[in-house]
Amino acid sequence: MHTVGTTISCRFLTRIILVLMLAVGVIAQQTPMPTMPPVAPGLPTFLLQPPPSALPALPAVVAGPPAFLLEPPSPVRWAVAMAAAPMLPPVIAGGRIFITSVPGVLSAHDLSDGHQLWREEMNPDHPITADSERVYVAAGEAVHALRAQDRAVAWRTPTGTLTAPPLARDGWVIVAPAGRTVALRATDGTVVWSRDNGTQRDRAAIAGDTLVVPTTNGRVQALDLNTGATKWERRVGGVPAEALVVGDRLYVGASDKYFYCLKLATGEIDWRIRVGAALRGAPASDGERVYFAALDNLVRAVTRVSGAQIWQRGVPFRPFSGPLVTEGAVLVAGPVTSLRFLLVRTGREARTVAFAEPLVNAPAVGDLAGTIVVVGVTGGLNESWKLTLASGAGPMPLPPLQR
Repeated sequence: MHTVGTTISCRFLTRIILVLMLAVGVIAQQTPMPTMPPVAPGLPTFLLQPPPSALPALPAVVAGPPAFLLEPPSPVRWAVAMAAAPMLPPVIAGGRIFITSVPGVLSAHDLSDGHQLWREEMNPDHPITADSERVYVAAGEAVHALRAQDRAVAWRTPTGTLTAPPLARDGWVIVAPAGRTVALRATDGTVVWSRDNGTQRDRAAIAGDTLVVPTTNGRVQALDLNTGATKWERRVGGVPAEALVVGDRLYVGASDKYFYCLKLATGEIDWRIRVGAALRGAPASDGERVYFAALDNLVRAVTRVSGAQIWQRGVPFRPFSGPLVTEGAVLVAGPVTSLRFLLVRTGREARTVAFAEPLVNAPAVGDLAGTIVVVGVTGGLNESWKLTLASGAGPMPLPPLQR
């Protein structure tokens, strides 16, 4: 009796489950499935997901370092080997680089790629100077003018041994034989005037119709450029170096470790600054500020009118020469692998140009297709010398360098 009751209960339970399953199926068939709304007119097609077969194939992943680890491109555009060590710093003029190397070879190189255009055996006594048409070399008690394009001799003028580097500017070549100042015409080497003037050690400067001459007797002289007549002369506290003229003022450092500002019209000392170290090379200016470097490894910026110091910046080397000013930056170089550009307003480092080996003398700055470029000679203990061109900045106008 117990077995029969259990069997009936199980059958009854099974029937109830079947009825419930059939009911759920009927309800599912009668309930309508929700439909997707039609695509609104004007809906961008990129929001519609294409079928997987229409998706473009992704490129294979290329093995390599992450993008954020990639180094920026090197500013060095080219470097060409030199057969011997340089004698003097390079000069840029007319799309060419002029450089002298031991034992006395003057060579010209194309600024765009560094290839040698010509070479001439010549042993200069002083740093050379050049313009777009000629390169001027003081050698063998004469000044030689070679055509920049092919090294042909344009003219040669006997002058005697020079005591200061020649200056070529505005159609003039100014030279300084012992105790004299001589003005030559750049086109043909004709002596326009010559005068006794005291010994000159540093290069003269031209400003309009005025020639500024620093002499070793402690005087700064202003001469009429066309005639050589004296306009004024002023004694400073030491031997003056190469001067800079900006507007109506003249700026010059002297061996007494002072930096002077003179009025160009009269020679009156407007102000002077105690530096405390011998100045290095000529000052530079951007028209608002004046910059100079000294052997205390400091680069200083002062206001052009009052001489008030704006900033000073230490560099970890002894500068080769005075600073150079390009658009918005002051360039200072020394015997290291890093060339520094400082912001004119603050002195903070704007950028650096790195070379493979240390610079061996002062670089030259020029313009190549609207881009500021720096040309220097590098080398080391292995006596491997290279003439190297690097970009100093992106495309920007390059005003004439003021020194």
